[in-house]
Amino acid sequence: MANKNLLSKWAHRLTEPAYPNVGIEVNSDCVRLAAISVKGGSIQVDHLDSVPLPAGAVQITPFKQNIVELQLVAQVMKELWARVRQHPPKVCLRLQDRCALTFMVNLESHPENREECTDLLRFKLKKNIPFRPEEAHITYFQDSGIVDYHAANLWVTVINSHLLQQYEELIRSTIGSESGLVDLCTFNFMSLAHREIQQQKWQQEDHLYVNLNRDYISLAITQHDRLVFYRSREMEHHSGMIQEAMEEIHPAVMFYQDKLSGTGFSRAFVYAFEGSDELCRTLDQTHSIKSVLLNPGVNRDARIFAPLLGLLMSRKPEFS
Repeated sequence: MANKNLLSKWAHRLTEPAYPNVGIEVNSDCVRLAAISVKGGSIQVDHLDSVPLPAGAVQITPFKQNIVELQLVAQVMKELWARVRQHPPKVCLRLQDRCALTFMVNLESHPENREECTDLLRFKLKKNIPFRPEEAHITYFQDSGIVDYHAANLWVTVINSHLLQQYEELIRSTIGSESGLVDLCTFNFMSLAHREIQQQKWQQEDHLYVNLNRDYISLAITQHDRLVFYRSREMEHHSGMIQEAMEEIHPAVMFYQDKLSGTGFSRAFVYAFEGSDELCRTLDQTHSIKSVLLNPGVNRDARIFAPLLGLLMSRKPEFS
């Protein structure tokens, strides 16, 4: 991306990037595939498709490999691949937030280079991650969204390398493509939101981001284009989805007001696998926060593909 503001590219990524036009998302209830193209200086959504998965075929967790029914998931992926025209040698792979762990880390000493920064982060986080530090795939970025170790505080994403390799090997063995770019859900939903923020000149305002998935809820807060809060929690399914989501949102709003001296969110960008309109109404009624539902496609059904399309579209120069 030419624009280096927060969210415009979220330069953080789980793997070194290539920017293919086809993306695949594996969730606990389905596999999704999206394809885009660039024509006449604009990005077009060419293909949106999904196939459901039975319960238990994929278990979203940061603690172990996620794909339980490997043959079944591979067959679903082959079915989706057969229905799309584009078959590039590399695809984008979007993982769920709960596949990884994200921390804000303070560095007392300044590393000399990227390798030293990674080693320092690995050492500092060794007591916080539930697997051996040498098995941790680590990426980091500043609160501005830029990958650079010249900062006292860094946002750090940690994923078990065996978990990541299982997804990448599934792509490779099933459709014969490499994973050119791998990244998480909420950060790419935020990338998609950034075009709206730029167009409306909202960069100096405070925003809440809500990603309500079947298995987890992730929340993020930006103040003046800087990430100041992020949390992802597993859904416990002890009550209705909207009620449980609000039980997570309320303390985040209180933290924003009490600890971050927040004076009010201009709006919330909301993504939900279901009940998005109800969640928006509840946010307005409970916290007086107006919501935006992003839809980068040509019809209402494209809403569910928003984070995947954010992964595909936001790195393109034509997106800014």
